[in-house]
Amino acid sequence: MTKYSISYFPMLCLFFLASCIPSKKTFLEAFQHELYTPQYASGFKILGANNIQSTLIQVSNPWQGAKDVEMYYFISRHGERPPTGFTGPVISAGAKRIVCMASSYIAMFDILGQTDRIIGASGIDYISNPYIRAHKDSIKDMGAEINYELLLGLKPDVVLLYGIGDEQTAVTDKLKELFIPYMYVGEYLEESPLGKAEWLVALSEITDSREKGIEVFQEIPKRYYALKSLTDSITQRPTVMFNTPWNDSWVMPSTQSYMAQLVTDAGADYIYKENNSNISSPIGLETAYGLIQKADFWINVGSVSTLDELKIVNPKFADAKAVQEKAVYNNNLRLTPTGGNDYWESAVVHPDIVLRDLIHIFHPELVFDSLYYYRHLE
Repeated sequence: MTKYSISYFPMLCLFFLASCIPSKKTFLEAFQHELYTPQYASGFKILGANNIQSTLIQVSNPWQGAKDVEMYYFISRHGERPPTGFTGPVISAGAKRIVCMASSYIAMFDILGQTDRIIGASGIDYISNPYIRAHKDSIKDMGAEINYELLLGLKPDVVLLYGIGDEQTAVTDKLKELFIPYMYVGEYLEESPLGKAEWLVALSEITDSREKGIEVFQEIPKRYYALKSLTDSITQRPTVMFNTPWNDSWVMPSTQSYMAQLVTDAGADYIYKENNSNISSPIGLETAYGLIQKADFWINVGSVSTLDELKIVNPKFADAKAVQEKAVYNNNLRLTPTGGNDYWESAVVHPDIVLRDLIHIFHPELVFDSLYYYRHLE
C-alpha cells in the first residue's frame, strides 16, 4: 500500500461511516410549537419543532366557502428538509424574488420596508404603491391569469396567491409542475380589520423577518384602539348604509364583517341586521331602497365621485336621506391616474386610518384630521 493510500485511509473510513448513518428525519407531527398564534386573524399560524430552525405556516380556509381546508407551507432554513411525507410547497426563508397576485400583499411588504423584493404583480397599472410605480419597467405584470412563460423566466422564490376556490387547482398544479413555490394568502376573508393587517406577520416569516413583522404589527392595534376609545362613550349612533347595486344585485356585508366592525368602532350603527352570517349576501332592491330612505349616512357607493354621478346610477337615489342631507362618502379619494384605488391596497395594513376617517365622518367633533381614504360627495 502506498503512502498516498495510507494517508487517505482514515478519511475514506469516515466517509463510509457517515454514509451509513441515516439522515435526521422529522415528521409533520413534530411541528407542535405555535411560534406565532395570531391575536386577531383566524386564517394562519406559524408552527415550529424542537431543534429545527425551519417552520411551517398553516393556512386555513383560504377562499370563500372553504370548510375544514388546511394547507401547510414549509419555510426552509439552513438546508433543512421538510417533514417526512410532507407534500406541500417548500419555500426558502429569506425570499428575495416574490410575485404578488393581489395588491394588498404589496402593502404588507411596503410596511415591512421590503417592496424591493417584489419582481412581479397582478394588474400593475392599477397599483398605487410608489415603489412599484417607479419600477414598472423592471417589475413584471403577471395579468389576472398568470403568464407562466413570463413567470418561469422571473425565477421567483414564491408566488403569493389570492384564493378564489377549488377552480384554482389548475394554477397550483401548474406551479408544482414548474417547481415554483407558492402560498395562499387569505387576508381578505378575515372579519376583523386588525386580523387582515395581522397577515403581514405571515409574509414576514417568508422573508425571514418575523420579529420585525411582529414589531410592526403590534403598533397597529395600539393606534386603532386609541382611536376607538374616542367613541366608547357615544350614545347617539347614526345609522349607516353600504354599497350600490351591481347587475341588479345589492350586496350587503354581514353584521360580523370587518366593515360592520369598523362602523361600530367608529361610533355608528350598521342599518342592516338581518345577515349575521360570515359572508356578504344580496338583498332585494326594494329592501335596499327602503334602507336608504332611513340611513343617516351612506358609504362605499361604487366608483362615483359626486352626488350627481350617484343620481345618474339610479334616479331613485335622489330621494335617499343621506343624499338630501349631503351625508354620502366614498372610499375612492386616493385614485391613480389609471383608475387604481389605494383603499383596496394599503388600507389593509392601515385599519387605524380607515377608522379615523369614519370617526371624522360620523363624529367630526372627535377627529380633526383630513380624510385620507374617503371623499365627501358633493
